[in-house]
Amino acid sequence: MALVRDGWLAAALLGMLLIICAAEMWHQRQLLRNNQQRYWWVLTATNMYVFEYLLDADVINLSSRCARLLEVPQQIYQYTLVARYTRDKRMQRGMQCIRQVVHTEEGQTLQVELERPDGSFGIYRAHSHGFYDERGKLISIVGLLVDITQEVQEERNLRTRAELDGLTQIYNSGTIRHIVETSLRQRHPQEQSAFVMLDVDYFKGVNDTYGHQVGDRVLKTLASGLQGAVRAADLLGRLGGDEFCIYLPHIPDKGFLQKFCERLNEVARQQLTVERAGCACTISVGGALVHPEDDFAAIYNRADQALYLSKTKGRNTNSVQV
Repeated sequence: MALVRDGWLAAALLGMLLIICAAEMWHQRQLLRNNQQRYWWVLTATNMYVFEYLLDADVINLSSRCARLLEVPQQIYQYTLVARYTRDKRMQRGMQCIRQVVHTEEGQTLQVELERPDGSFGIYRAHSHGFYDERGKLISIVGLLVDITQEVQEERNLRTRAELDGLTQIYNSGTIRHIVETSLRQRHPQEQSAFVMLDVDYFKGVNDTYGHQVGDRVLKTLASGLQGAVRAADLLGRLGGDEFCIYLPHIPDKGFLQKFCERLNEVARQQLTVERAGCACTISVGGALVHPEDDFAAIYNRADQALYLSKTKGRNTNSVQV
């Protein structure tokens, strides 16, 4: 009887232990499920897109948002074969992105541009992190894509605002000098180029007579006209006040420069009218051919001398220095 009682007691204790273990396992599963729910909610509520590559199984698991972004299934079996042999163009783009992220060195970031399902383009910062077993073997790689499109656009806008003159929306003095200096250093020794300077005749009188609002209108109208007169490769900037400059790469000869300066005078006469600019104005123009050894200071000085010569000739004209 004692043995029976001891057996029942042991069975009861074992049963209670099993119940406790089962309850604990259920509790842990609930905690895990809750953690997973919080994890996926965070992913849904942010601009992050996540996938995991299980190396031994050769399987890719993607969050639903990531799968939609890359236009691939949420689970990809035999990833290596699919990535190599798929003929679906959309799948190829998505798999290429996954491959880039997976092979990104840990601790490094990669910036990728992706076409979204709606046809728009986004810019994403990519990270990857490897997970290892107790023996140090790599078992999975988690990839993370973060949408930084707005951040990049804001940075570009700030850079653009820093490069452009606030009034005329062409290159400001610092930017045009830097770009021209860079172009001079990088040009081929046999390349013929030129530098042009111009300003508004009697501009101080415009401000004194009509006020600075009309003066600003004159400068904005002139800048707009100059933008329509230059070639796509030409560099246009405002040096300050009413002084503008244009760098012309790849010109055939002095005759081209002469005709270009004459065209600028004509553009100013057409643009700087009472109707368009608030008062009638003209410009003086000075151009100089670039010598092989020239830096910015050298071409600035020669173009400035040509501009001064135009003023001594009575303004509303142009001069060219060889």
